[in-house]
Amino acid sequence: TWGGLWNVPAPGAEELGLSYEEYHCYWTGIAEFGGGLLLAGSGVGLFDLPVQVPAFLMFLLVLAVTPANVYMFTHDAQMSDLPRIPYPWGHAGRGFAQCVLLAFFWTLATT
Repeated sequence: TWGGLWNVPAPGAEELGLSYEEYHCYWTGIAEFGGGLLLAGSGVGLFDLPVQVPAFLMFLLVLAVTPANVYMFTHDAQMSDLPRIPYPWGHAGRGFAQCVLLAFFWTLATT
């Protein structure tokens, strides 16, 4: 949740035996992997799809997870299975990397 302000639905999480956090972590990871494959495959001609389409989809995905990353920065939220992100500079570095990704995907999508 976004500090209790917004609870994004997690349809089917209970049936899959996943927590709310695991559900959203998994679907975004699968979308990132699939989007990356689609982007790379379009770039080298494996798919008859303009690169702009998967680049824009990746832009939307990064944009969609931005509120969660802002929350992590403002509340020093940590993922339990990963090494601790140093506060505040580790979170700031992630924010900078996210801005770079947004700019990169936007550039690919609009050129």
